[in-house]
Amino acid sequence: MKKIIAFLVIFSLITACKEQVNIDKQTAKAVLLTKDDRPIPLPKDKLIVVNFFAYSCTTCMKEMPVLKKVITQDPKFKDKFVIIGIAIDSDKDDLSDPLFPKYANNRKNFVRFPVPGTPTTYIIDYTGKKYAVIYGAMPEEQLRKVLTEALQKYEKQKEKNEK
Repeated sequence: MKKIIAFLVIFSLITACKEQVNIDKQTAKAVLLTKDDRPIPLPKDKLIVVNFFAYSCTTCMKEMPVLKKVITQDPKFKDKFVIIGIAIDSDKDDLSDPLFPKYANNRKNFVRFPVPGTPTTYIIDYTGKKYAVIYGAMPEEQLRKVLTEALQKYEKQKEKNEK
């Protein structure tokens, strides 16, 4: 009897795992997904600042204008970064601001980008390679320092890839 139960448990696990593996190639290659499993478009020529936030998080709401200001107005970063928001407490996308589009989260994003709390910000390239991770909000000067360091790492990586 124990062998039969063990067999059924193992068979159930194999069957369940098999169903989870069946995802289409486009979804499997996507770095970030919308709530309905569509890939979020990422530019190939810029670093991406992915800000995981919650609308209910006051720190997140205070940090957003700082992120946007530094990335979109500072000539050092303006043409080298884009910013994308991922809302973990909303099921609606807000694409009304083309400089800071906000998408509802897909839980699959947490596999590649763990979020222990909000805000959590990743600086990545279009392949998902991480150049920096920021847990919590940071002052503007510290943000500038992290962006500069990430940009330097990215440029070194590009030079290495071109050789």
